[in-house]
Amino acid sequence: MRILRSLVALVFLIVCFGLMSLIGETVSVPAGDPAISYVGRWGIVKKTDRTTMVTVNSSSQVYVTFTGLHIAGLFDLDGIDCLEQIVVRVDGGPWRLFTVDKPRIEFFPAGLSQGSHRLEMAVKALDSKTARWLMPLRSAVAFRGFELDAGARASRVFITQKRPRLEFLGDSITQGDGVVGTNPTAVMNGNALSSFAWLAGEALGTTHAQIAFPGQGVMTSDSREVPPAIFSFGWNFAGSAVDFSGGPDFLVINLGLNDDGISVKEFVQAYVELLRVIRQHCPQTTIFAIRPFRGDRHQGNDVEMAVKTFADPLVHFVDSSDWLAESDFTDRAHLNLNGSKKAAARLEQVLSPYIANWKGSK
Repeated sequence: MRILRSLVALVFLIVCFGLMSLIGETVSVPAGDPAISYVGRWGIVKKTDRTTMVTVNSSSQVYVTFTGLHIAGLFDLDGIDCLEQIVVRVDGGPWRLFTVDKPRIEFFPAGLSQGSHRLEMAVKALDSKTARWLMPLRSAVAFRGFELDAGARASRVFITQKRPRLEFLGDSITQGDGVVGTNPTAVMNGNALSSFAWLAGEALGTTHAQIAFPGQGVMTSDSREVPPAIFSFGWNFAGSAVDFSGGPDFLVINLGLNDDGISVKEFVQAYVELLRVIRQHCPQTTIFAIRPFRGDRHQGNDVEMAVKTFADPLVHFVDSSDWLAESDFTDRAHLNLNGSKKAAARLEQVLSPYIANWKGSK
């Protein structure tokens, strides 16, 4: 009888220990889980032991709704040489800045309140001085998923419902480089969320993203391995094709600044070809071709000529010639914070009627 009682006690302890172990386990939400929503250009990269969602564009976003008091982001740093920066906020609160320098980042170590929370993560800035197109990528955000408290749950955020999808195609200005400092190549001086593109996208109430690379032009490129826009538009990065099944509804092009060495004839032909490539991928998208902010020196009138030549009723030329003053630039090329706000406000005025018509038709 004594032996039986001892066996029962032993079994009880084993069960309790097992339950305690289960209670102490965290919940993993892998990058491919349908509970996670992505905005911007993200490509799938599979390795033998894990799958990651990878972006080489500032402004790319991740959304999830979750329960529990804590949430951590998981990242793959294998081969990544650069310290990229992201921002995170929960329940619409202030953005928190993080440098992606370790594979696990606890976003709110002090803990959150009980209940359900909505998390937003956006790529603030990427290092543009190293490889971010050909594999293996050296400059990128490789996201592996989230880690939640034991017993917590994650669910999907349907962010695109009843909101038009707006994308921006551009160079370092659209990416937000140098917006907070005179050195546009420094990650700390770049902020996609302070760029004219992000500000306009927010003001218009859209789901928006920036597809931009420093030094990129319509037919030129000085962004390491990234090809000119004509050849890169259909790709997240080399070998990873973009899924255009969901749009975008609107696309703003801000290119030409880096094509200043190209003749007028060559540039117009190239811009028309770019519009043709975009139209092949996005047959219903309304396109806005902006006169470059330094268009007095860089292909400004040529963009208008290309739009007229293409002759598509859904492609519009946007004249930005009187939007900005000399004081709105940090280095005579990149916009400062005030310049970004001014350009965003003017672009909002241009796009607002189209956005309103889109919402009215839904």
